[in-house]
Amino acid sequence: MNKAILLPMLVIALTDVALQLDNALAISTVASGVPSGQRFLVLGGGVLLAAVCLFGFTLIGSTLIDRLTWLKPVAGAALLIIGGQLIWSWFRS
Repeated sequence: MNKAILLPMLVIALTDVALQLDNALAISTVASGVPSGQRFLVLGGGVLLAAVCLFGFTLIGSTLIDRLTWLKPVAGAALLIIGGQLIWSWFRS
């Protein structure tokens, strides 16, 4: 892996961690349904699993984009299509 990609990868990972409030809500919702003695384990395990998945998928995605140069425009087009669909559905409702 190219060393030049490590800093952008770290910045993306830190930004994703900061923006993962929905994960915190989902994990706390699940933890509220378990007995109080197991809540800490569920909360800790959920946060750890979310962080591992985030790091792993960021690493895999950045490696794929680094190795497969055609993937960046395809991913950009997919984001534009998804964004367009969201805007279209918002105006239709």
